[in-house]
Amino acid sequence: MFSLSVALVALAGSVALAAAVTKRVRADAGGTSATLSYRANHNSALGPPYSKLRLTIARDGRRTFDATVGAPLCATSCWPEVWPGHSFLTVADADGTGSPDVILDLYSGGAHCCSIVQVYRFDPHTDTYTIVQRDFGDPGASLVALAGGYEFFSADDRFAYAFTSFAFSGLPVQIWRLGASGFLNVTRRFPARIATDAARQYRSYLANRKQGFGLGFIAAWAADEDLLGHASLVARTLAGANRDGGLRSADGLSQGSAFIASLQRFLIKYGYAS
Repeated sequence: MFSLSVALVALAGSVALAAAVTKRVRADAGGTSATLSYRANHNSALGPPYSKLRLTIARDGRRTFDATVGAPLCATSCWPEVWPGHSFLTVADADGTGSPDVILDLYSGGAHCCSIVQVYRFDPHTDTYTIVQRDFGDPGASLVALAGGYEFFSADDRFAYAFTSFAFSGLPVQIWRLGASGFLNVTRRFPARIATDAARQYRSYLANRKQGFGLGFIAAWAADEDLLGHASLVARTLAGANRDGGLRSADGLSQGSAFIASLQRFLIKYGYAS
């Protein structure tokens, strides 16, 4: 019996080891190489899907950074943001200084939260890397190369649940740039992108208003249009939708004129309207 128990414990241990494997992802650019190692667990009964993240960075073949990955919300229990088609480790000159940075996308775990972007920037004074990071909430952020540099494309997570359930919450576009002091909101500098998002949000409103699930989308549309300086258009459109019964809430939240008043306060509070 004792031998059988020992054998069973050993077998369980071997199964656990087989379920978790060490993976490494590497990214290179401009003489800078970054490698993220982590444990991937394929058996959810044995623990979280990812653990033990460690990042090493080398410049011109010389290792200048080697540390366990940690971040707000998830401390050292963060996951790499492993989504289909998404590169969670990138080397690029994100801040436009001429020196390659390392961009690491992390996930805190849990439903609807949270995607954290870390940028590792080389500091010649200390001969190592400093970390600039931002919690982008549920939308996360994508590094996009535009003329003249890189931007981080995201959406305003503060609109989630504000006027309806998460599934029907429209999140207006946000665009961020990495500056010397950290992440800067530069959304207003991209009116064409805002206009594209406004059209998308309004189409979603039209598709869902009859069922009473359009308020989250028209709220996001209003935010976009206010950024474009179209406050009078927003006022006219909301008033017309109210007259036509298009501001009904199937969630039992504020609707009609009460929704318009609540939305206006919200837009003022977060700098979309004045």
